[in-house]
Amino acid sequence: MSAMKIDQKKWISKTGDYTVYRMMVPVVLELIFTFIISNINQLIINQFSKDAVAATTAAGSFLSLMVNLYSIFYVGQGILLAPCWGRREYSEAGRIWTVSLCDNLLLSILLAGIGIFGGPFVLKWMQVPMELEKMAGEYLAIALGLSAFQGAALTFASAFRSIGDMKTVMLGNTLINGSCVIMNYLVLILIPAEEQRLYQYVLAGIISQIFGCVFYIARALRNGQIEFRIFVPEWRAQFGKISARIARFGVFGGLEGVIYLVSQTIIVAMLGKLGTEALLVKGYTANLTNYLTIPASAISVVAATVIGMSIGMLDEERAQGCLRKCLKLGLAATVLLCGAALLFGRRFLGLYITESELTDACMLILVIDLAVEVFRCVAALMVSALKAIGDVKATFYMVIAGSVLNVGISWLLGIGLGLGLPGIWAGYGVDLAFRGLLGIWIWRRHVKLHSYPVRR
Repeated sequence: MSAMKIDQKKWISKTGDYTVYRMMVPVVLELIFTFIISNINQLIINQFSKDAVAATTAAGSFLSLMVNLYSIFYVGQGILLAPCWGRREYSEAGRIWTVSLCDNLLLSILLAGIGIFGGPFVLKWMQVPMELEKMAGEYLAIALGLSAFQGAALTFASAFRSIGDMKTVMLGNTLINGSCVIMNYLVLILIPAEEQRLYQYVLAGIISQIFGCVFYIARALRNGQIEFRIFVPEWRAQFGKISARIARFGVFGGLEGVIYLVSQTIIVAMLGKLGTEALLVKGYTANLTNYLTIPASAISVVAATVIGMSIGMLDEERAQGCLRKCLKLGLAATVLLCGAALLFGRRFLGLYITESELTDACMLILVIDLAVEVFRCVAALMVSALKAIGDVKATFYMVIAGSVLNVGISWLLGIGLGLGLPGIWAGYGVDLAFRGLLGIWIWRRHVKLHSYPVRR
């Protein structure tokens, strides 16, 4: 019996039918901790200034768009790492990991220039209200100018997820978010109110990303199977070749997220046209709707890892079974969470809002979002599954078509017909429903043809 077959049997015997659940526990805990800490952080920012909430909501969309450019390399890295780990090719995995980190470090120089010099033009294009421009510009310049640390942390997190080490990512992200909220609280209570500025809170976030990078490096060095290859002459000679392999998947896989965020940036510009109150409603409602995305986020992360490793071990049946199980589990969990949100949503929003009219507006968006989250679960899972087998072109073209639908319907309903934020939210649902259904059809086609591009 070949070594590959022995390794496959050991891995399957060890994980059995519980692979999905075993990996999912730390992912779910990570997301819950992240959202709880994010809620606490927004309470702190809310104490500092309501304008700061609106400003970070407005500029945050463009910031997310720029930071998502790092995914060009860490998405490609993740697609290649999971099959490598499944085949036990640890040296090759180390080369891929190292090159991806270096690529994102170089990219951070470009993003810093955009953040520092291009911010004012971006904010004008996004129609950010004049009273928010200075605060939003300050936030954007610092957060993007020093985004190298966030890029490195994201690259480490993607790599650890791809090799199935969800616990490390949970601990790393909890450290990043936890230290950030602690530092923000210290700014709130130690600096006199008249001397507080938004940049102080942004710098706290940057420092927390540095803590996360140090933690991830320490964890990688303790793992005997992880090899950083930066000082190996062979690696330096192959840098361009490895970067090209990463980019083969990463350009489409990463730009998919970039294109989606471009559409969301356009939609935030629509919100800016509706006024500061619309931005506030979106920002406050997100504190609750973020929890509703947990099943979609957790299931898609775990499915991508298990499917990628299974394809690396030439076990198509296991990959298909994983997808079916994840789809059922994700939909069930999403429906349960949506029911809880309906029951307790108004009480939860009361933590942030005292005005009844604002609360009513948020609750209306929440009701619309319940259907959106069911579509999101299917779409997120199918996109992750297709990426895991290397079909990044399909997801790339899907997101282009979906984003056109999103922007078009959001404008038609929200602006053209005057439905406002509810109309814009409906546009999200149409996009997600389209991508979920198309993703199922494309996956079935791959299964029928036994076609898995990551093997090529």
